[in-house]
Amino acid sequence: MQVKVSGPATYLLWLDVSIVSVNSQELADYIRKETGLIVSPGIIYRGNGNKFLRLNLASPISMVEDGISRLITGIKKYSKNS
Repeated sequence: MQVKVSGPATYLLWLDVSIVSVNSQELADYIRKETGLIVSPGIIYRGNGNKFLRLNLASPISMVEDGISRLITGIKKYSKNS
């Protein structure tokens, strides 16, 4: 079976973090400081972006797995300190 894909593609994940924080910039900064993982705060995209983090998944699976592990660690630490 062949799958033909044409046109631009995106590998971005929008993660609703509203249950964790009402400030996606603060959460993104905390995750970067604590784990080294760089995620984009949704607030830079306006609208209700403050409820979201944006993650780029266009990486080898090992990097995605490492990033998800760091994300989980960062959110757990942030939740304990909030």
